[in-house]
Amino acid sequence: MCPSGLALHHPAAETLLSYATSGCPTQTGKAWSREQIEAAIERGPHVSALVAEAMEQLQTEVAEKVTQGQAKVVLWDDIKHNFPSELKISPIAMIPHKSRAFRAILDLSFALKLANGEEVPSVNSTSTKTAPAGAIDQLGQSLSRMIHAFAQADADSKVFMAKWDIKDGFWRLDCQQGEEWNFAYVLPQEEGQPVKLVVPTSLQMGWIESPPYFCTASEIGRDVAEQHMERKIGSIPDHKFVSLAAQGDDFDNLSNYRAENRLSYLLEVFVDDYIALAIPTCQEDLRHVANAVMTPML
Repeated sequence: MCPSGLALHHPAAETLLSYATSGCPTQTGKAWSREQIEAAIERGPHVSALVAEAMEQLQTEVAEKVTQGQAKVVLWDDIKHNFPSELKISPIAMIPHKSRAFRAILDLSFALKLANGEEVPSVNSTSTKTAPAGAIDQLGQSLSRMIHAFAQADADSKVFMAKWDIKDGFWRLDCQQGEEWNFAYVLPQEEGQPVKLVVPTSLQMGWIESPPYFCTASEIGRDVAEQHMERKIGSIPDHKFVSLAAQGDDFDNLSNYRAENRLSYLLEVFVDDYIALAIPTCQEDLRHVANAVMTPML
């Protein structure tokens, strides 16, 4: 998510560069007391994360994040007498997912109720909105623009579409140093084990400000991809994955010769999904579209 190349000339380049070098501000309200933190630890993960299969998957994912420098795991006993002022604990949930057994989502809308009746407000409810709100203004327009593109196409046109998904999207943007403690959660594990807290270094799916922060980056990527799209056909060096986008019977049946110097296309981004629609006149057109979309992501 660090801008380079054409992205450095984008009007929002300075903003994105500050996120890449200093992290995203995560102002989540006043510090929690020891009583509130201990109550949140006692409450622990969501029941969905305590299923054996979900617990095993999450522990594996956390280990991978630690290896990649995207999270750290600390023992509560090691910090309970001098914990960071930003520390807040929210329940982690494991939601069934279409491409894997579960997806981990931190429930930052959860408001904890203490035994004395006091309610600890959720992280989301106390967060100050500092992300550029305009970054998500276009989300609701993407589908209608794609439908319009299909409606405007000639009846005999062959329309190609592809979607590129940025893996673990929100994990690509870091919190400002020290503010990652706002997104801590209890690691689900077998009973009797010392309490372990997972502290992600990145913005979390489930935080109210994550989408506009992330869309600031992904919308810049879309703008840069469109600049590449307007370059001369064939002038973009082949991306290493272009063969995966330019394949199949429909691609093979395209001409090797450009009958007309015109390429119709639409490029959209929906949070971390880049969606390209193209009506190519030849195979080189389609390779050009694929290269244009993937080049800004290097």
